Amino acid sequence: MLFSLAYAAVLACLLLQAFRMMRLSSASTASAKSDRTGLKTVHPELLDENGLVTTEELWSVRFSDNEGVVVPEA
Repeated sequence: MLFSLAYAAVLACLLLQAFRMMRLSSASTASAKSDRTGLKTVHPELLDENGLVTTEELWSVRFSDNEGVVVPEA
């Protein structure tokens, strides 16, 4: 008898917590569509040895469908 009451109480608490978490999750998703940290983030490869954004000229490379042709873009 005591075991079944404890089991029911724990089950009710877990269900209540699950519904609270779902409600909080849906409310926060609808209101905030920004960065999850709220901070401005920079990819680590864009930083120099001092931790500042590099001033070097950056290149990107795109591979085409042709056999091994590399097209540089400035």
